[in-house]
Amino acid sequence: MISFREAYPQHELSTGQANDLKYDRQLDPLSVVRDVQALQAKLDATKDEDEQRALEEDSTGKILWLFWCGICAEVDELLPKVVDFIRREESMQFAIQHIFVIQPQVDPTDDQVHLRRIMLDAEANTSKYQLWLEARATEKVKFSGRNRGNSL
Repeated sequence: MISFREAYPQHELSTGQANDLKYDRQLDPLSVVRDVQALQAKLDATKDEDEQRALEEDSTGKILWLFWCGICAEVDELLPKVVDFIRREESMQFAIQHIFVIQPQVDPTDDQVHLRRIMLDAEANTSKYQLWLEARATEKVKFSGRNRGNSL
């Protein structure tokens, strides 16, 4: 039997394209949904555009990561069945090989690259909102230090 993770090294060998596919098999969808709901509540309550943008990126990244993990889990479950069927049907092997040969290489758009980055930030638990809060706190400290220095 072949699994999702085993299929892609074979694809890399046949096409020369590196693949960095990975996903969390233990992801708890309900906790992700709760996290997204909490981010949405914060987003609804804020007026600052930079804060809104950070919350939107965090929320979007979590949603994309959840969907990605779900898609990968489905592929993991179905891939062995598909490979087994193709191995039994010799005519299908030729068709699949032909598809890999004609598959055009598509360069991702800036939007796709941006969405992939925020999805990978969610995977790494990097919160744009948390980074924004830290940057804002640093600015407040700098600003308050300048004001104290000027009043002397």
